[in-house]
Amino acid sequence: MRIGIIGGGASGMILASKLTNHDVTLIERNNKLGKKLLLTGNGKCNFTNMCFDDLNTIFNNDFAINLYKKYDNLSFMNFFKEIGIVPKIETHKNIQYVYPNSNKSIDVYYCLLDKIKSNNVKIEYNSYVKSIKIGSCFNVILDDGRVLKYDRIVLATGGQSYKHTGSDGTGYRLAISLGHNIKTTSPGLTSLKFDFANRKIKFSGKCRINATLNYIDSNNCFSEYGEIQFRDNIISGIPVLNLSSIIRRSTSDNKTKIIRLDFSKSFIECYNNCFSIADKDIYEKSSISLDTKRELVSQLLFDRWQHTKYRHTKDFLCGFLPNEISEVLLNVSDLSNKNILDFKNNDFERLSENIISLELNLSDSMDFDDAQITLGGIDITQVDSNSLESKIVKGLYFTGEVLDIDGICGGYNLQLAYSSASVVADNI
Repeated sequence: MRIGIIGGGASGMILASKLTNHDVTLIERNNKLGKKLLLTGNGKCNFTNMCFDDLNTIFNNDFAINLYKKYDNLSFMNFFKEIGIVPKIETHKNIQYVYPNSNKSIDVYYCLLDKIKSNNVKIEYNSYVKSIKIGSCFNVILDDGRVLKYDRIVLATGGQSYKHTGSDGTGYRLAISLGHNIKTTSPGLTSLKFDFANRKIKFSGKCRINATLNYIDSNNCFSEYGEIQFRDNIISGIPVLNLSSIIRRSTSDNKTKIIRLDFSKSFIECYNNCFSIADKDIYEKSSISLDTKRELVSQLLFDRWQHTKYRHTKDFLCGFLPNEISEVLLNVSDLSNKNILDFKNNDFERLSENIISLELNLSDSMDFDDAQITLGGIDITQVDSNSLESKIVKGLYFTGEVLDIDGICGGYNLQLAYSSASVVADNI
């Protein structure tokens, strides 16, 4: 049987590596396969994780459950072991992320490429699909005028994220031409732009903090904890990337969106290790109130002031937070020009409030060039969840990011590429 796979990204490569005893062609618009795969996990290739108990990390998870039940994270790890990749588990924030032992995505790339070549898969590089016509078979028309004929077609084109890798939404255009609907697409897992209520303050540095997304005049509230990076008026890091997808999907566009940053966890923890605190586990108690937190942080600031009142004001938080971030907190608390000896109770309270809940007004998110994934995609109600075959066009399949399914950071999206490709391989 002649199989045409359009798109040589992660899901297309995995599918091609699993199809044997067929005449398979991988059609790729770039001069090499897997350009986005090489960028995964900052080049380390975090391909899955060990925490799949809660599939609420996946959008449209009811549809995705069928895929994960058939091909889960352990299946993915075994697949990689079979083609030469040794998985390694690293634990961060109580989540066990899985990487290749070499920490190099290029090793994953070459193992997949070698398997594809061993399957005698033909690769059409620098080939852009202009259209697909259906007759006695699928006729794939390339922009150079050639017509390739197949009995089955798989759209594995990805979405629109990281456009420099060739992801321009071609799969959506082809799906529409074949009668399918596309759920509105937007950038996901991307950085956010912010301002300080029109105050001209530039942020830089990074630290581990809790970030909470709020909508003014709304009860919606979402929190993430982890390392966050600041660059001028752009905020990023895994917690922010995850929140960015929530923002893009929100129906509360008319609500003012703010993100509250809470530095107090690490602040209290570092003091627990150095000074005698009556209840060292107070922060970990779920019942801790905001007022209790304010009181505790103010107390710790006062204690710090007693030990460091001889220092310059700009160094008041030095050793606790990066200098650039300390300066911002002092600035927004109107303390940067005040002598440390002159700090009063209300100064500690104001600084405490900003340490617990520094508010940033979110103005926008970055575009597809910065986004790790595409939200939206081919309407899953038009796709068979057991086979990923189109309900509209027999013999047409979809795999990977082109579908309206996506996950948070942590290997969920590459796992989706594997699970969906494996299901399609089985059904072909």
